[in-house]
Amino acid sequence: MRRKEKIRRKILAVSLWILSLSILIPLYFAVINSLKDKKEAAMMNLKLPTVWQGAENYVRMAEEGNILQSFVNSCVMTILSVLIIVICSSTMAFILERRGDKLARVLNIFIMIGLVLPVQIIPTYFICNALDISKRAAYICVMAATNLSLCTFLYTGYFKSIPVEIDESACLDGAGPLTMFLKIIFPLTKPVTVTVIIISFMSVWNDFGVSVYFLNNVNLQTLPLTVYNFFGNHNSDWQLVFANVVTATLPVLILYLFLQRYIIDGMVAGSVKS
Repeated sequence: MRRKEKIRRKILAVSLWILSLSILIPLYFAVINSLKDKKEAAMMNLKLPTVWQGAENYVRMAEEGNILQSFVNSCVMTILSVLIIVICSSTMAFILERRGDKLARVLNIFIMIGLVLPVQIIPTYFICNALDISKRAAYICVMAATNLSLCTFLYTGYFKSIPVEIDESACLDGAGPLTMFLKIIFPLTKPVTVTVIIISFMSVWNDFGVSVYFLNNVNLQTLPLTVYNFFGNHNSDWQLVFANVVTATLPVLILYLFLQRYIIDGMVAGSVKS
């Protein structure tokens, strides 16, 4: 009986491994077609190229797609957005969790509502336009706001696991609220902070719906937006489109592969930490 159970578990494990590896097929499809010539890429298959043309495709794509400028734009706006998200969500979550009064509970309800309500791009665009702020600043603020609810929710759950006695000890030692939070409380939130950084980074970097409205300028566009613009200009040059897709995906894929273990750790840390 035990032998049959072991065999059954091994078969299940192998089956799950095969199913999990299937998620690599789209990535393989994009990479392999980015290395083909125009004729072969248009066939849209998983075969290896008969003529390897990867270097030429990527060089041409980089030159015609203004990739370097778009990469810089993505880095700057993503980093600034993530910084705002971490600062605002951590401080807001700490205050709401520590107060615990009726007003805090009402505000927490509004934060939870933000998890399910879709972003209304058109009204938001006209509001930002009426405020006469730059498109870069508007985009950063909107992306920070759209990720604030989830990140505040994660921080709130984690702060519940940090004893209030730590706050009281810091106050007795003469630490002010800001000093207590920055030097004592915030360093304890490393697991959830890393999780928030990864999730918000991926969300902002991969965004298309907001950027297509706010960054509709060649000097402002981010990498995901170049895929849309490149497809419109080169809809028959699929090898260049696929090369652009791979280039836009690679940075966030590398970040995720190196830091993905922190996502689960940070999400469950508040529930298991004593």
